Amino acid sequence: MTRASWIAQQHGRKAVLYVVRVYGPGERFYKVGVTFCLSSRFSRLKTLYRWRTVARYSSYNAGKVYDLEQWLHTHFAHLAYRPTASFSGFTECYSDVAELLAALPSGTFFLKNTETLI
Repeated sequence: MTRASWIAQQHGRKAVLYVVRVYGPGERFYKVGVTFCLSSRFSRLKTLYRWRTVARYSSYNAGKVYDLEQWLHTHFAHLAYRPTASFSGFTECYSDVAELLAALPSGTFFLKNTETLI
């Protein structure tokens, strides 16, 4: 998706950058992405994996959210993880998330007890 097409989908909604912990039998990793509705974004994934939100950054500036996601994917490529099952966004996964969480901007919502999820 291009930056322009992402912004065109906003329609007055808050854009969300999310970090979720994804897990299943013998597998655990983290997914970073953008959406306008987190629960619908993962509705199809639940047949493959379970997931839990670790952090969420929201803004009415969809371009800023898109740029943050792209920066994170570039900056943390050394932590890339390839899940055993393919799904939409499977290339945006990471084996570890501590460094990534430390790089998120102020105003990011972190799930209470995030350290137990990491």
